Amino acid sequence: MIPERFGDVVQSLATRDPGLTIYTATTRPLSEDSPAVVVMEGEPIPANLAYLLEVSLAAEVLEVWSDWRAGRAPSPSEAVAAVEWYADHDAYLPVDE
Repeated sequence: MIPERFGDVVQSLATRDPGLTIYTATTRPLSEDSPAVVVMEGEPIPANLAYLLEVSLAAEVLEVWSDWRAGRAPSPSEAVAAVEWYADHDAYLPVDE
């Protein structure tokens, strides 16, 4: 299995099967270029990757990000940061004042 760029995974969430799971590098912070795979939970993954979030939850994170920012779509780096924040904090990325 060849990992994808995490930024590409995040940008394509709307077209992914919501039942799949995202696995990424364990090093933080994640970037658009961090390796990631999207697979059914329980499928083998590369040794250097670990569970991050389900596709359905990551997509919800981006919907909430946009809702909290008057409908603005996140840039690729903002989307990556929002999904990583949720995975690490079990909370949505706060809006900067």
